[in-house]
Amino acid sequence: MAISTRIKRLFHADVNAILDVIEEPDVILKQAIREMQENLDWKRGRLARSEKTLETLRTHELHLKEQIAEVEEDLKLCLKEGSEELARKTIGRKLSFEKHSKVVARRISNLTRRCEQQTSEVEVQQAQLESIIEKAEFYVRTADEDSAFSVADSILSSTDPGAGRSYPGAGSFQVTEEEIELEWIRVREGSDKGGDS
Repeated sequence: MAISTRIKRLFHADVNAILDVIEEPDVILKQAIREMQENLDWKRGRLARSEKTLETLRTHELHLKEQIAEVEEDLKLCLKEGSEELARKTIGRKLSFEKHSKVVARRISNLTRRCEQQTSEVEVQQAQLESIIEKAEFYVRTADEDSAFSVADSILSSTDPGAGRSYPGAGSFQVTEEEIELEWIRVREGSDKGGDS
């Protein structure tokens, strides 16, 4: 009997201690909701920056494809005129653009996956925040207009557009003499086969 009484007293003491610490639960709840919203805004900003970078990379990829197409036209002209030296230089440019294009394609693939993951995180956290606000409004009512739950009016409308980051470029894509020589052989063989038919 004495043990159960002590346990009850300890339990009540713990509950009272917790209540003493949480003197203003609506203020604490308002702060928790605000922190969740700030974290969600940060994630939205990160997603916006990732999407902006992805858009820049895709534009860059299209530009590289156009450059490769132009170089291929130049190479056909070199073959037609029989200028081997100029053809080799043109092949060097073509291989450099192709290497650059592969790097950009890999970055686009990785960033697309990252954007999908970040979008999923934002959606999950948005749903969690909406659920918490809904429960908080249901269980706690205050007369004060500026209560913890007046935050709910603007909680879902705020967005952080984030500063767009542009793609800085991939630097120099060096091409070796061996790569140029191999491509020159391929081009010559393709030209010979095309001329035979």
